[in-house]
Amino acid sequence: MNFFIIGSGFTKSIFPEAPLNNELLRAIANGKLDCASQYLTEKYQTNDIEIALTKLDADIATSYYDNRQLYSELRDIRHKIEIDLGNYFTSYRATHELLDKAPWLMNFMRYAIADGDVAVSLNYDCVFEGALDCIGKWSPKGGYGFFQNPLIDDTSFDTSPITVLKIHGSTTFKIAAYADKPHCRSVNFVFDEWYFPKSAKNTHFGYGLGRGETYLIAPSYVKVPTVEITYFMIDALKAASESQNLIIIGCGLRPEDSFLTLLLTHFLRQPQWQSRKIIILDIKANDIASRGKDYWGVNIEECVVSIEGRIENSIEELRNAIKK
Repeated sequence: MNFFIIGSGFTKSIFPEAPLNNELLRAIANGKLDCASQYLTEKYQTNDIEIALTKLDADIATSYYDNRQLYSELRDIRHKIEIDLGNYFTSYRATHELLDKAPWLMNFMRYAIADGDVAVSLNYDCVFEGALDCIGKWSPKGGYGFFQNPLIDDTSFDTSPITVLKIHGSTTFKIAAYADKPHCRSVNFVFDEWYFPKSAKNTHFGYGLGRGETYLIAPSYVKVPTVEITYFMIDALKAASESQNLIIIGCGLRPEDSFLTLLLTHFLRQPQWQSRKIIILDIKANDIASRGKDYWGVNIEECVVSIEGRIENSIEELRNAIKK
C-alpha cells in the first residue's frame, strides 16, 4: 500500500488559475467591496488568508469575555468566509472531458495510484476523487473512508479501490443537526453527478434534509475538527504506519500544519523504517525535502526521493520511484 498526501499544487497543475493562499482572499472577493474577504484584507493588511484568519481567530478568542457583540460579529465574518470558500471551490471539478484533454492526468490516475492506496487530500475541491471516479477508481462505498450517506444503497457499488481522507473538509461535505438532537451536528457527504460524473450519473443525494451547510475547515493556524474529521485523522495515521511509500504531491508541508508533521513522523517511526520511502513531487521538492531532513536530525537521506518539477512532466519519474 502507498499513502498519498495531495495538496493544492495538484489542483493548480490542472487549473493554472487556481489561487494559492496569498491569492485566495482576492479570488473569493472577485471584485466585491462589501464581502467578508475584503473585510479581512483591509483589517489585517494582508492578502494571505491563513495569516488573516489566524489573526481573526485570535480576535474572536479575546473578544469572547470582553465584548460579546464584537465576538458575535467576528464569528459571523468567519462563517461567511467558510461559505464563500465552499462556493468558490465548487467550480473546480473533474469531468470525462477534462481527462480527455489532459492525458497526463489520466496516466497519473491509472498508473501512479494503485488499488488499496490511501490518500489524504488537503483540498476543498473534489478534483482528485472526481478524476478517480471518472476512471472507476472511486465509489461512495468506502471512497470517503467510514462515511456512508444514508440515502445511498451501498449494495449497488463495489468497495472503492482508493480511499480519500479529506481532513480539511470539502465542498462535498455537509454539516447538519440531528433530527432528534438539534444541539448536536454531524458531517457527511453529498453524492452528486457534479462531483462524481461516473458513479453518481443522473443522481443527487444530499445530506441534512436541505438544511445542511457546506463543511470545511478554513485555512487558519487554528483548526478545530469535528469528531468525523478526527476519525479521518486517526485513519490517516493508521495508513501511514502500514504503507511502504509516503508520496507527497503538490504540498509544501507548511510547518504550522502540525498534523502533517505527525503523519510523516509516524510513517518513519516504524520497524524497518530504513526501507521506507518518502517521495516528494513538487516544483520546490528539494526545499521541502531539506526541511524534512533538518527536522529529523538523523540521516534519512536514503529514505527521501525528491522529484522537483511540474506534476504533469514527472509522471514517469514518479512511477519509477514508486516501483523502486
